[in-house]
Amino acid sequence: MRTLLSVIQRKPSPFEPQASVQRPPWSAGVFMQRRLMKLAASVARQALRLEKRFEGHLHRRLSGSTSGEADGASRPVQGRVYLVGAGSGAGDLLTLKAWRCLQRADAVVYDRLVGDEVLAMIPAHVERHYVGKARGHHSVAQEEIGQRLVSLARQGRRVVRLKGGDPGVFGRMGEELAALDDAGVPSEIVPGITAASSACAAMGIPLTDRSHAQTLRLITAQQCREGGEPDWTALAREDETLVFYMGLNKLEAICRGLRGAGLADEWPVMLVANASLAGQQSLVGTLADMPEQLRDNPLPSPCLIIVGSIVSMAHQRRAMDLRVVDIDTEDHDLFKAKSA
Repeated sequence: MRTLLSVIQRKPSPFEPQASVQRPPWSAGVFMQRRLMKLAASVARQALRLEKRFEGHLHRRLSGSTSGEADGASRPVQGRVYLVGAGSGAGDLLTLKAWRCLQRADAVVYDRLVGDEVLAMIPAHVERHYVGKARGHHSVAQEEIGQRLVSLARQGRRVVRLKGGDPGVFGRMGEELAALDDAGVPSEIVPGITAASSACAAMGIPLTDRSHAQTLRLITAQQCREGGEPDWTALAREDETLVFYMGLNKLEAICRGLRGAGLADEWPVMLVANASLAGQQSLVGTLADMPEQLRDNPLPSPCLIIVGSIVSMAHQRRAMDLRVVDIDTEDHDLFKAKSA
């Protein structure tokens, strides 16, 4: 340490007192620590680039090699599939691990609800496969999606199956995992921010609260069979927050079912469409008046239906004229003001 300090500290001048040129004993250590941290970050970025380049080269060599098998046949290279949550659409809500998977991918298989900001993060050389589904129209059957994932992985590729929100929340991830497991393809799950979290955050309210809701239920409004419907009696509780996914076209049935099971007509309801995106829209009302509000003010899909006394906090915040601050927008405006 003394040697290191002697190298960093400048030599005292014979024309000034010794004390005037001495630095605090910790300054050299802090200086070297910062230099080392910058160097480590640079080395890590370079290692990531070299790792990807080496893996791609190794895959190509192994795919074309015949020396590894005793019978002269080429040895197949097994890839891997990452089932990745893309979040609710906003690019800055994508997790760091999800971003790293995209940067290392050879192919990305993605859904309709993956936001444009997230798709823009996929490197240009990565192969893209669109398998999106809309209500009443599936561009690719679910069974075919599983087969495609298996096929790409068996070509030795690193495959990202990119799903909107969290892949394990109403994303049919279980069916794709089963297809991969049956084929012996290794896989990994990378969670994402589900729409329920981002919608309530964007509206400035929590999903649960000690004074409002001690239980949270995530419910799919899509019925699995003709004539099926939830157990409204079990859902009509005043100590829960209910979040219905994919239920915009079933709003009237949901409100009618909850009212019939005992919830008051004035029980709070909130609709949030395109949560976390620039085009986000919302309606706040009650079980009695929300269907009419939606008819007068149609909302696009995807749209969440949030039911519970927790929604009353949105009313309170509006009355107090409180707003959710978008830090990124403020920083962007500040940057523009400085550069003008």
